[in-house]
Amino acid sequence: MIFDKIIFYALLILLALAPLPYGAVEAWSTALWELCVFAVAMIWAAQAAIEGRLKIAVNPLALPLIALLGVAIVQILPVGSGGGRQTISYDAYVTSQAAIKIFASLCFFLLFTTFVSDDNRRYLAVNVIIAMCVLIALVGIGQSYIGKMLWQRGAYGPFVNRNHFAGFLEMGVGLAGGLIIGRVVKQLMLAIYASCALAMCAGIALSASRGGLLALGAEIVFLAIIAIPNFISSRKSKDSLRPSRAGILLRSAAAMILGFAALGGATLLVGSEGLIQNITQTGSEIESESTSGERFSRREIWSSTSQLIKDHPYIGVGLGAYQFAYTRYDQSSGAQRVEQSHNDYLQIVADAGLVGGLIALAFLILLFVRGFSAAQSRNMENRAITMGALAGCFAISVHSFVEFNLQITSNAQLFLALAALATSEHKHYEE
Repeated sequence: MIFDKIIFYALLILLALAPLPYGAVEAWSTALWELCVFAVAMIWAAQAAIEGRLKIAVNPLALPLIALLGVAIVQILPVGSGGGRQTISYDAYVTSQAAIKIFASLCFFLLFTTFVSDDNRRYLAVNVIIAMCVLIALVGIGQSYIGKMLWQRGAYGPFVNRNHFAGFLEMGVGLAGGLIIGRVVKQLMLAIYASCALAMCAGIALSASRGGLLALGAEIVFLAIIAIPNFISSRKSKDSLRPSRAGILLRSAAAMILGFAALGGATLLVGSEGLIQNITQTGSEIESESTSGERFSRREIWSSTSQLIKDHPYIGVGLGAYQFAYTRYDQSSGAQRVEQSHNDYLQIVADAGLVGGLIALAFLILLFVRGFSAAQSRNMENRAITMGALAGCFAISVHSFVEFNLQITSNAQLFLALAALATSEHKHYEE
């Protein structure tokens, strides 16, 4: 039992601390995160050795992660691929580092699924995540008014990039929204969670991230829609079903209106100049009207990445090696280095080919199919947490069409935690 508690609290500490070193994006911070995960896994192994059995939750979402790890291993094998390379990967070293990170992510997911299992632990984990998101949102808002007194390199809490700041917060909004629409908290806590959601919405508005705003709007609609079957399944008798459905539609419409009103209020609260400026620049960016003949926009990056994929369609250029393979397809002057495609879906296909794309698709299908199944639980608290976690996953999935949030260690870790919360069945397999 002592091992269970140590591992559980260690996972909560990881969730709280990973965003602090700029989202754990630098090599040293990513390596430190991996070492921490492996240290917790060693405690897990020690528990298995002492107790003579391994406690592990069976979750099919682990299978795509294992498959992706297999792809990385194949890419660094010395099989020769032409072009003077001995491996499929354009850089075997960075792909090996990506393989280590995937393995650490797999360990974290299995640990979280196994040890954040009962109702009390799930609820505590949700509160820790929401509290951390609110703290980061408030620090980001404070920085905009009182200057960069903390995290000098970051203008958005500990994050350097506005989009990653928004991506982290939108996952927290989903959890808070799930608890609000799930009707499982008392009025006082309802007000607290609503205030938390407002603070996170304010942080997203402050970031002026167009992708973050789009993802937040999609998340509000998603929460309203998934609330409908939740209310229907929870209603009592057939006699009262029709009035209940009318009430459901009203509640869902009210949820959307209140959500967008909160977003509008948050935007006015923190100031919308940056957001409006970014939105007005969208058209020129899409049309690639860059100054000084410089062609550097998402459209150009996506176009060049598509050509890269055509040349390496099946197993890609190597996980993590995109930046090295991209240079020969770069149509800009090279004044700015392109390290990501600014689209997680496009990049997984570039890195791991159609095989990687199918693995990512399988992960998302399993996530939402299993999540919606778990949302049918009769336990209202579990249902609310599941809906909130799914909403957070949906938001970051939308944002990933225009950003690389899932390549940021802290954001990927939080996404995996939400995926575990959304798909947990509270059962253990022991051997």
